[in-house]
Amino acid sequence: MTATSTTRAEIDFSVYNPYSMDFARDPWPTWDRLLNEFPVAWHRDLQCWMVSPHDLAAEVMKSPRFSTNFGDYKHAPPPKPRSEWTLYNEVMQYHLQMQDAAGHMRLRRLTAPAFSRRVMDVIEVRIRDSIVGVFDEIPDPRRFDVADDIAAKVPIRAIARMVGVPSDADTLFEHGLGWNLVRAANPLYSAEERAEFQQGTIPGLQYLIDTVREARSGGHTDDFIGTLIDTEIDGERLHDLEIVALLISLISAGADTAVDLHTMALLAFLTHPDQWQLLGERPDLHEAAVIEALRWGSMGKLGAIPRFPREDVEIAGQVLPKGEFVHFMLGPAWVDPKKWPEPLRFDITRNHAGNLVFGAGPHLCIGLNLVKVQGRLMLDEFRRRFGDTARLEGEVEYDPQHWNARRISRMTVTTGA
Repeated sequence: MTATSTTRAEIDFSVYNPYSMDFARDPWPTWDRLLNEFPVAWHRDLQCWMVSPHDLAAEVMKSPRFSTNFGDYKHAPPPKPRSEWTLYNEVMQYHLQMQDAAGHMRLRRLTAPAFSRRVMDVIEVRIRDSIVGVFDEIPDPRRFDVADDIAAKVPIRAIARMVGVPSDADTLFEHGLGWNLVRAANPLYSAEERAEFQQGTIPGLQYLIDTVREARSGGHTDDFIGTLIDTEIDGERLHDLEIVALLISLISAGADTAVDLHTMALLAFLTHPDQWQLLGERPDLHEAAVIEALRWGSMGKLGAIPRFPREDVEIAGQVLPKGEFVHFMLGPAWVDPKKWPEPLRFDITRNHAGNLVFGAGPHLCIGLNLVKVQGRLMLDEFRRRFGDTARLEGEVEYDPQHWNARRISRMTVTTGA
């Protein structure tokens, strides 16, 4: 820590380097140091605040004193004139992250019915078929790479089927729209790079607009997009660009964050065969298993959606100035021993009350039912195909350069298939 005239707690890459291979392989010493020595600190190299303990991360996540709008970042580029807007800018104005509190609650209210258990049940068959298809494509089921053959494919295909995208459009989602969306507004990239990524979203965005318009003209349906179109509350409905803005939120998560669920879940169970056996005996624990796999894996490098103080905010004796970049650090929060007894123990019977795995408060992940469904279906299909014969082979490999995850790049499994 470096003492300054304002007694600001500061760290640098010597304390936390998210692009270090040592950290990717073994984050626990770093998380422990952040939790105990630097619970709230300014990272000089990354130019952001980091808030690590579970209770403080929850405070930042839920507090109305923090904005999710990148435009509130003090170093954000000035808004483009409307005359220079691309289709990306047109859609992003309706994104949940860009709304004030009233606008955010309006969109949450109008989109909630599409994420109901009833609608999830309707589209579960589509998702199951897409997951079965992923397993069918594994070149050699006796030995394969979980990262490439399962994790990289399941989430985005599940979302594509949920939206109603035919299989011949998968590439548009996997390598075009999704890949560019997760980078288009990321301040870790230069303005020029962000502009290139934003341009790369245009074909996919136009495809989604056409899909929504076609669904609207086709009359009432009880699927996901149909529910979004037909929902009316207090005389209000979603228009086409609002629906597309919601869809790209899901696609961004599917193209990036949800990938880690599948590698981490299988890594957890392959290294804890007693828990795999328990899940087979207690299928009612599937939802808890998904939450626990994400918590135990603690794969995030930074926060989820960053926050920007609307005013100077004091937390744990540190003043976070208005407009600065703030990350609530989910990685250490998920293994904070003050919240989780024996935090490094993988236990699918653990009490997850108050967890931040899917967010909290008004920013609770709107697609959490989708994540839980696809996680359960993937685990079910893995068990159906391989039972308890699967074993890890060799070392698990990581990609230390991934921008926001300890992304497993290779995890070889052998089976008795």
